[in-house]
Amino acid sequence: MQRSSRLWPCAKAGPQARELADHYFFETLVRIHRAGEGAPYAGLKAATTPIEPAVQAADQALDGNGSIDAVVQLVSRDIASGIRQRWQRVEEAKKHANDSVEAGRRYVEAYVDYVHYVENLHVAAGSAHVEHAVEGTRAALHVHK
Repeated sequence: MQRSSRLWPCAKAGPQARELADHYFFETLVRIHRAGEGAPYAGLKAATTPIEPAVQAADQALDGNGSIDAVVQLVSRDIASGIRQRWQRVEEAKKHANDSVEAGRRYVEAYVDYVHYVENLHVAAGSAHVEHAVEGTRAALHVHK
């Protein structure tokens, strides 16, 4: 891309300066984007970094090179798998929950992971606001990362 030295002062400084300026520009852009998502900045990713399958399928559907049905199938399959895996972990842990304190803790951990996973999926799917009881009080849903 040709840049005017009046609008892009580092254009006179040569290709290394332009490359450095571009790097800082994109780094700042990604930092601001991640902050807006409430996520930490973990650095710029190389152009060769694989794209998540769901993102790739979503982009392909928009580009006309894929279908929305493929996106729905991919995401639905992953969600169903995640729910089933967590449910199975809870069921296994429940069988031994009363065997020891440690087994009870494993059960509670599996239960909380399962319920929060399902709850967060439900919220992400579009429910406006979800609250749940915590030790007799009402608490707004919070996402665990």
